[in-house]
Amino acid sequence: MPAVQFDSLKYARRLRDVGVPEPQADTQAELMAEAFGFYVDNLVTKEHLDLALDKRFAQQDAGIDARFADVSRRFVEQDARIDARFAQQGRTLAVHTWMLGVIVVTALIPALKSLSFTGSP
Repeated sequence: MPAVQFDSLKYARRLRDVGVPEPQADTQAELMAEAFGFYVDNLVTKEHLDLALDKRFAQQDAGIDARFADVSRRFVEQDARIDARFAQQGRTLAVHTWMLGVIVVTALIPALKSLSFTGSP
């Protein structure tokens, strides 16, 4: 990790130049150096942030892919149920068509016989 440059000697000299007593300037410089050292250790680098974001985005992508796979599986199952239902309806329709045909024929033949034109023209 790149270190943050803090020149405590330069800081103390500048404090002394503006009238801060030497012991106070030195103490402030030491405290600032410690503070910078503490915070530098807790800084997030661009590389660390990029890795953390890449990991999080990969987790989200995996979750989204899993949900899409689940939805896709449900659609396939639903399509199979619909296809089975249409096949069943097709068989039922075929039976009904035959039954209607038989009814029409059994009702039409006697009606045609009663209308038969047997006789003189």
